[in-house]
Amino acid sequence: MTTLDYILIILLVLAVLVAVYFYLTRRKAAKRAVDDSNEDLKRQILFSSNEVLRYKTLYESIKNAEISNQNLSHQHDERKNAAYRHILSEAESVMLERKQIEEEKIEVENRNRKLWDMSLKIQKEKERIDFLKRDIERKHISVTDSIHYARYIQLAVLPPVDVLGNWFKDYFIFWRPLEIVSGDFYWMKQSGDLVVFTVADCTGHGVPGAFMSLLGITFLNDICVNLDEKTMPSDILEALRANIITAMSRNIDGRNMDDGMDIALCIYNTKTKKVYFSGANNPMLLVRNGELSEYKAIRNPIGKYPVIKPFITYEVEVMPGDWIYMFSDGFIDQFGEKTKRKLMSTKFRNLIKSLSVEKSSGKAQENFLGEFLINWKGNFLQMDDILVGGYQI
Repeated sequence: MTTLDYILIILLVLAVLVAVYFYLTRRKAAKRAVDDSNEDLKRQILFSSNEVLRYKTLYESIKNAEISNQNLSHQHDERKNAAYRHILSEAESVMLERKQIEEEKIEVENRNRKLWDMSLKIQKEKERIDFLKRDIERKHISVTDSIHYARYIQLAVLPPVDVLGNWFKDYFIFWRPLEIVSGDFYWMKQSGDLVVFTVADCTGHGVPGAFMSLLGITFLNDICVNLDEKTMPSDILEALRANIITAMSRNIDGRNMDDGMDIALCIYNTKTKKVYFSGANNPMLLVRNGELSEYKAIRNPIGKYPVIKPFITYEVEVMPGDWIYMFSDGFIDQFGEKTKRKLMSTKFRNLIKSLSVEKSSGKAQENFLGEFLINWKGNFLQMDDILVGGYQI
């Protein structure tokens, strides 16, 4: 080869090296430009996280940069454009998320405003309810105090229980009002050798029942003023029924009053040792030496009734040690927690029969009835006024 050929080869090699150098330099410069653009874009996105307008500016600047670099080689352009498209896509996604966040922020602010308004209304309603609650509590205390005072009046009208000791060997009065005052009442009166004693159950309970009991006691006091040996319990019940019907027949405020009472009434002649009994729906039980006898009542109340039946009197010769029991229906109708049923008459009569056998004294019988009632009803509420009277000859 000639010297010229060597020179040409050297020049060719140099040209190739220069071309490769410029190619690599341009490629490195393009990559650096893309990296710089990416870093700049990220800094701009981070810096303008709270400014939507700056995202838009970034978006426009990137698009302009893309147009200005169109003279790069096709291969580099494709890579650069792909990178820019990815960056633009990320920027658009950030902008959309930012817009969504702004919308959610507005929605949350509106919701908070509504909740605040609602809380103000709730606070005002709570204040109103608290005022009503305090007012109701004041009225409840006032009414309760009045009913407690009414209880003292009712107890004052009822005869003292201990006077029964003057006429009976032993006795007890088991009295459990459902409320503060009771519609069940006991009553007694003595005239010479005669002792009238009774257990009654007025219509209703609480205050209405207590008013009816006062009415019944008042009428019994009037009816038995002139009590003598010719007076029978049925006579007293007939007179009591007439008075109750007359008193309750008045039309008050367009309402016909038809309330009344059930009652068991005895007259005990301490001289002849005889007991005379008459009942309106409520019977009398007599236990002698562990044997129970029942004297049934007429199925009529003291008050209005579709078919009026006359009351009848039973004459019973009693002996020392006999126990006489009279009661309202409160004990019998009490639901038990375990059975979910009423006690009913049969179980109650068996209970009464066992009282005089297992419990010798009246106080022991009264305590036993109280314990039995607590165990029977359990957590169930008391259903009605309860009254049981026991009298030993």
